[in-house]
Amino acid sequence: MIPKKAAIQYDAVLLLGFGGPEKPQDVIPFLKDVTEGKDIPPERLELVAQQYEKIGGSSPYNRLTLEQAQALEKLLKARGLDLPVAVGYAHSSPRIMDTLADLAKAGKTHIFAIVMAPHRCPASYDKYVQKVDEALKTLPPLQITYAPVWHNRPGFIQAIADHVKDAYAQLSEEEKSRHRAELIFTTHSIPRAMANTSPYSGQFEETAMLVTQKVGVPYYQTAYTSRSGRPTDPWLEPDLGDFIERRTYETLSACVVAPIGFLVDHVEVLYDIDTLAQEKAKWKSLHMVRAKTVGTHPSFIAMLASLVEEGRQDF
Repeated sequence: MIPKKAAIQYDAVLLLGFGGPEKPQDVIPFLKDVTEGKDIPPERLELVAQQYEKIGGSSPYNRLTLEQAQALEKLLKARGLDLPVAVGYAHSSPRIMDTLADLAKAGKTHIFAIVMAPHRCPASYDKYVQKVDEALKTLPPLQITYAPVWHNRPGFIQAIADHVKDAYAQLSEEEKSRHRAELIFTTHSIPRAMANTSPYSGQFEETAMLVTQKVGVPYYQTAYTSRSGRPTDPWLEPDLGDFIERRTYETLSACVVAPIGFLVDHVEVLYDIDTLAQEKAKWKSLHMVRAKTVGTHPSFIAMLASLVEEGRQDF
């Protein structure tokens, strides 16, 4: 009889995220951190800082991601797994290195890490793994296990679908008709060169397709937001604002925009979608309703808990 291998015994869970400025005086230092080594002129940073001013001078990203961690820890405990769930950010406090150092100091040795980005590319996944690897060079031995892909997991899809349905409920019956309203999924644009060597756009499209099937609408559209970089470099298109402008010339009267690449509200959602895209929609007399990000939706938190539980299974 072949002996049964022992299950992995994680002693902590770590959510890895981008981070955001929590108060106005944090904005410029945060932007400098994000653009380090990219030779971005100060005037460009000031323009981006003005975007934060228009959404209140800071970002709710850190607070909302912490709420996800707290909800996950609570659910795991209810399921019999008394594990601390920590957060670590790439560009703001608590930094990934600092969180790992705190976990090591607390005697944790085997950590289950979840990158809080559903669609993988070097900017959305590899960056966090690199930050962890850099931290491990200076810390006591820690074993890190990363969650598998989850962009197509039923819990994630259900959470998005529920919010899309809530958004559709804000449209009139006439607007809901197939030829006068559209479901538009959006995520952060990335350079085409990066997209060509990663599963990012394919995973984005798969998430969109699965949500559309769950919602029960006949079709969907995809668009991208938050393009940056040099104007001459090709990025994934169409831009959400440009798409809205083009489609309004084709009798579109309403749309639901679902930001499925963003798990919580931050500047890309609150400014790029809720401000820029919404202003263009109003200018074109288009009724645009933005679906909520998944946040702490019970189905999404349950999906994260299942990733942890499955990671502890025999291997």
